Amino acid sequence: MNISSLIVYTDNKNESVKAEISKLKECEIIADADDRIVVVVSSNGIEDEIRNFKVIEAISGVVSVAMVYSYQEDAEENRQKLEESGKISEILMNDNVKAENIAYGGSVHYKVK
Repeated sequence: MNISSLIVYTDNKNESVKAEISKLKECEIIADADDRIVVVVSSNGIEDEIRNFKVIEAISGVVSVAMVYSYQEDAEENRQKLEESGKISEILMNDNVKAENIAYGGSVHYKVK
């Protein structure tokens, strides 16, 4: 069982966004105010957790979604699977790398309006 909490940022279409989120059986709306909705997601595994995140992200009126908390009963098993798959960047696996030595090269400009 995975439990996570999300903050869903909207473009003030909260009612239509809330209606769509309410259709998702694994999601429960806990609170909302202004352009934010707090959602708790209870899912069977990380794949379902990610699927719900992406479904909510794709709802019309959603600007962005932030995962604030995530609890995974099988976290260690998931970590081992990721490590074995080779899909985790080496920099994330090395405990000797200091955060201040990591350079971000992406772009968030598409999110700013």
